[in-house]
Amino acid sequence: MTRNLPALFVFLSLFLISCTTAPITGRSQLVLLSEYQEMQLGVTAYKQALKENKLSTNKAYIDSVRRVGARIGPITGENYNWEFNVIESDDINAWCLPGGKIAFYEGILDIMDNEAQIAAVMGHEIAHATARHGGERISLGILAQIGAVALQVAMREKDPAIQYAVFQAYAPTVLIGVILPFSRTQESEADQIGLIYMAAAGYNPEEAITFWEIMYETNKDKPRPPEWLSTHPPTLKRIQTMREFLPGAMEIYLASEDKRIPVRQLH
Repeated sequence: MTRNLPALFVFLSLFLISCTTAPITGRSQLVLLSEYQEMQLGVTAYKQALKENKLSTNKAYIDSVRRVGARIGPITGENYNWEFNVIESDDINAWCLPGGKIAFYEGILDIMDNEAQIAAVMGHEIAHATARHGGERISLGILAQIGAVALQVAMREKDPAIQYAVFQAYAPTVLIGVILPFSRTQESEADQIGLIYMAAAGYNPEEAITFWEIMYETNKDKPRPPEWLSTHPPTLKRIQTMREFLPGAMEIYLASEDKRIPVRQLH
């Protein structure tokens, strides 16, 4: 037992020095990477993604995305090297990599009415960066691997058939019971933080609800996995939860009349 104390001390120290707090929500987090490491991974992955995809030439979309991003980014207080690009694709999606590397697809801009709806998605994606959700996901993967190794050590004296059965059950149990619920929690947190960011930047947060209603109507006939197998909450549940977050965001928006952005139509 004594021989294991140094390793245990290092392991516990790793946990203690890796605790962070998410902005706005105050949720305690465990991130095993340094922010610098996380940002370097983001830069590398972003360059690769832009290299592998065709960038949009739609000037109206590009200008709108960059204008909204330039307003919301500084609101966060993070000194990131923000980048905002639009990819030529019909996909109805947007994403953010660590360090504020953001991309919108033309498809998601096609269904939006105005720049405030861009701000709703932009705030959400920026929240993923400032809350270090990418680093959290990597850390969770590391812990899952550590758990697999620990399980292997604990089972080494067991019958091979029992070992096989346990190992076969481990991965789906961790995925369905830990990783996917955690991903849905992050998505909901990004919605909450994003509402605050867009409101503080002068965009009406009610447009976030409108946008997600558009998303629901756009995708309602498409097949979707059950919630327990999904990385995101169901859209209707998402709208309901965002309505609960809305009063706090509206208070910020209404209190800063001088910062409010006039509605700018996209089409």
